[in-house]
Amino acid sequence: MSIFPKRAIPGKTVTIHWNFNISALKNVHVFPWVRIGVKDPNGNVTMLFEEHVLGLPNPINEVTQEEERSLKYLNKNVPLLLLADYLSGACKREQLIQILKNIQSGRHYYFTYTIPNNAPLGKYTLISEVHSSGEIRYSKTAVDDFFFVEKITLNNVIEGEQKKAVIMNHSPEKTPVKIVECYQNTQEELKTKVRVFEIEPLQETILELYSDQEFLLYNEEREVISLTNLSSSYLLRNQQILELRKNNGLTCLLKKDKDEAYQLTAETKQLWDRSNGLLHKDQMSEKEKVIFEEMNSEELIQEITL
Repeated sequence: MSIFPKRAIPGKTVTIHWNFNISALKNVHVFPWVRIGVKDPNGNVTMLFEEHVLGLPNPINEVTQEEERSLKYLNKNVPLLLLADYLSGACKREQLIQILKNIQSGRHYYFTYTIPNNAPLGKYTLISEVHSSGEIRYSKTAVDDFFFVEKITLNNVIEGEQKKAVIMNHSPEKTPVKIVECYQNTQEELKTKVRVFEIEPLQETILELYSDQEFLLYNEEREVISLTNLSSSYLLRNQQILELRKNNGLTCLLKKDKDEAYQLTAETKQLWDRSNGLLHKDQMSEKEKVIFEEMNSEELIQEITL
């Protein structure tokens, strides 16, 4: 079995892959009862599939080799993520090679599991049972059949000679994080510095901050937390608007599916240029706040939250 992504947060959905391989059947068929499910850290089980699955033997020497290549296998688009998950797993090399060989000849099933918003955090394990003639066969990749549900929050920002952020790992498992520090060099180019480490389970951690623009990324970098004492609101230009610069120096904004253009003044252009997604709402002047209200009503600049 395989699952992706391996790390998720409450409210999100994961996809589970199960391969039913019958290439070894000779002159017999199988009709096992299959159970696929998810067990949460508290031991609660959610079944996703409980059905009988029919497996029939392959024909022997009834088609040419060329016909076999073109007809034997119906379209089976195996995701690269699935292959990557198997290749990065902890299974023994010989077992992994056999699994990869069986992918093309197997029948692939995909199940989705939506993590409840109030779901417990931690390690979730997959259930794979194939019941046939009183025997139960389990997943050959059982050692890798798991995923994590995690959550990290910013608890506080400590001001002082060395600014610090207090973050909390709510998961009973270690959670890898990346801290990205943004700064501008002497040429005013945006540069970053990165720190990567794991936060211990159920631990409050203090991070030293080195700039006013630092972010914590976790959940395979899909979740971003702004590490600042300012509000979590940032200003971002509407990414669906086309910016047109005319020869006379004027800048016009063209909305999607509309003929009218919005002509920027010197003041509105300044805020438009600054609204790059890293401008805190708290960093606007009183005059810029008035300009923002106008441009926000025109859907030119939006407020986003990290």
